[in-house]
Amino acid sequence: MYKGLFWLADGDNLIAYKIRCGADGVPETPDLPYNSRRGDSFTHKATWETAVREQSRAIRAKDWNHFPRGRVEIKNGKAVIYHNPAIGSEEIMLKIRKEFDLTADVPTVRFVLDYSLHYRAVGEQQLCTCGQPPKTPESRLATETNAEFTIGK
Repeated sequence: MYKGLFWLADGDNLIAYKIRCGADGVPETPDLPYNSRRGDSFTHKATWETAVREQSRAIRAKDWNHFPRGRVEIKNGKAVIYHNPAIGSEEIMLKIRKEFDLTADVPTVRFVLDYSLHYRAVGEQQLCTCGQPPKTPESRLATETNAEFTIGK
């Protein structure tokens, strides 16, 4: 299984930056070159150029925040996928699970729709002035800033 970062380019092109890890989330490769301020994780901004090396010139020319994005975290045998709400189709969720190998040994995968500025793509319309999802019947899964659902085996 893997943890890491992903972007969804052009609607269905999943760009993934993956780190193989155990069910506890500890990477199998020691001494990874983490690029977060705390030195224990990866950021979308600092990882973008590495993640898109194999992509088309048109995608490589875009900034790191041009596409909707998300993150896969693994801890205590469970996976949490934080993502932009634009990445919410069942087909894409299955693609993410497959890409990060979250099918075999992961009993629970939790998806967290993150409506904050953190995962918003450039040019994406703001949902409301507070950064929270609109309070409509369509957003019945939404809580304060996130909506989540869990899929078990």
